[in-house]
Amino acid sequence: MPAAGVGSRRHQTRFARVLVVVLPASLLLTFVWKQVELEAPRFEFTGGLPRFDDPSAPEAALLAPAPTVVRYLPPASADGEACDAAERAALLRVGCAVGGGADGGAGWLRAQRWNESADCCQWSGVSCARGRVSRLQLVSTGCRGTLPTELAQLRSLRVLDLNDNPGLGGTLPTELAALPLLDHVYFFGDALSGTLPPALGSCGALRELELSHCKLSGTLPATLPPRLQYTFLESNRVSGTLPAALAELRGLSELELSENRLSGSVPRALNARHLKHLDLQHNDRLRGVAKEAASSQCSGGGAKYLRGGAFAEPAAEPS
Repeated sequence: MPAAGVGSRRHQTRFARVLVVVLPASLLLTFVWKQVELEAPRFEFTGGLPRFDDPSAPEAALLAPAPTVVRYLPPASADGEACDAAERAALLRVGCAVGGGADGGAGWLRAQRWNESADCCQWSGVSCARGRVSRLQLVSTGCRGTLPTELAQLRSLRVLDLNDNPGLGGTLPTELAALPLLDHVYFFGDALSGTLPPALGSCGALRELELSHCKLSGTLPATLPPRLQYTFLESNRVSGTLPAALAELRGLSELELSENRLSGSVPRALNARHLKHLDLQHNDRLRGVAKEAASSQCSGGGAKYLRGGAFAEPAAEPS
């Protein structure tokens, strides 16, 4: 075989070996870089360079650089999709409602930097999945007034977290029961009043309800969300008897109803459940309450509540 042919084959073999190493490495680097682009803060620069393409401008203006403006751009959505236009409009109405004040909530919107971006998935406290709002977390943001019914227009909402907004009052909107994926609701330390709506029982996906240290009154609904696991209603004004539905919740793990005005007897079936956390103390007219201190392993109640891993898996579609 001619030497030239042998050399050519050797060259091709070496090239193939290099390609086997280089191609996967380049694909891996590209993937890593894309992830960094999604997570890293981005900045937009405008101005800062002199222009020489305008012959009519004075020489001093040509040589002087334009003012530099640096504007922070939040990380892109993980799925790369901008929010739904109808949900963006609903969020603005929610912001105006909870912002309150003589300016119709405009000051609150500015403080939260909402509406700076056309994509509401980039707004503070808002998270999206496939362009639909999945979480609204406005903890200690000065929300006030009453809860707007426009929250029910966020049809893909899973997590509603408005903890520690003592100026936020009114009642829990019955419209929330129509949200098919809502599984975590937090209003700890707010001024919510009134009773828990009977419609709450139709919240098919709801797993955690945190309404401690509010101003709730009335009785507990006879029907409760079937998937409820964590219920925190500590330090309210809830009265009446404990509904039998509590003992029928198969997934119930923690129940915190201390410091209310409950009466009657604790259902035997509930006492027999051996929940991870059960606290019914400081209800003076409630009989059958355990005298020993409640378990300290409570995930919620007080200033603590579930986070992190509780949101790792998307909520299943209610059956």
